[in-house]
Amino acid sequence: MQHKFILDHLKPLEPIIKVMFGNHAIYIQDRIHLSTRVNIDDPKDNGIWIGTSFEHHESLKSEFPSLTNLKAVNIKKWLLLPDTADDFESVAIELCDMIKKGDPRIGVAIKR
Repeated sequence: MQHKFILDHLKPLEPIIKVMFGNHAIYIQDRIHLSTRVNIDDPKDNGIWIGTSFEHHESLKSEFPSLTNLKAVNIKKWLLLPDTADDFESVAIELCDMIKKGDPRIGVAIKR
């Protein structure tokens, strides 16, 4: 799995990892929170994808200016923390802390 260090920060929540479209999706209980991606052939959206909704984009981007929209894939609701960002690791850890605190802006309910 790419960017495995985030699992250390989410460990108390017992995350479940599932491979999905070449990414590693991170589920906690009934929500998908993050997904990691490293694609050598098409690196535009490499990094950590943040499961969220449009209503939270502005607040998350203002809190973490390095967050951006996905470029290569047509998933509009999710945000991207590019692995090229200078603050990649520190922001990833802060996002994990937010998940542990139950921040409602991060995580998408699983459709069943």
